[in-house]
Amino acid sequence: MVKSEIKLDSIKRTDSFRVPEGYFESFVAEIISKLPERPVEKPKVINIWERVKPWIYMAAIFVGVALIINLFSKESNMQQDIVSKYASKGLNLTSSNDIDDFYHYYEDELTKIVFDDTMADFQDDIINTDDNNPINK
Repeated sequence: MVKSEIKLDSIKRTDSFRVPEGYFESFVAEIISKLPERPVEKPKVINIWERVKPWIYMAAIFVGVALIINLFSKESNMQQDIVSKYASKGLNLTSSNDIDDFYHYYEDELTKIVFDDTMADFQDDIINTDDNNPINK
């Protein structure tokens, strides 16, 4: 077998594809004429509220979160104030259960004081009524 080398110089150069004359000069106009007509849409008018609304909502969320954080920090500070106030009097309130126990104790003590005052007033009324009763004299 004999190897034959193909040399590019030996191949005849010819353009097999031909474009009609003036084809590209009218190309754009022909394509546009073949496209269907469609109505021109008016651009949507966006008012100021529609543009600002997402920013206002986001600001409202941040304000709400800040208020909630502030509320919880004040509650925590209030409990710390109670703990420090009564720690100086010898009460050791270190956990939330201790604080709850203190509130219940404080409520019971107030109830007893109010009850004792009410009973004392009631006994005073009975004694004063008995002194004014003509049957007892």
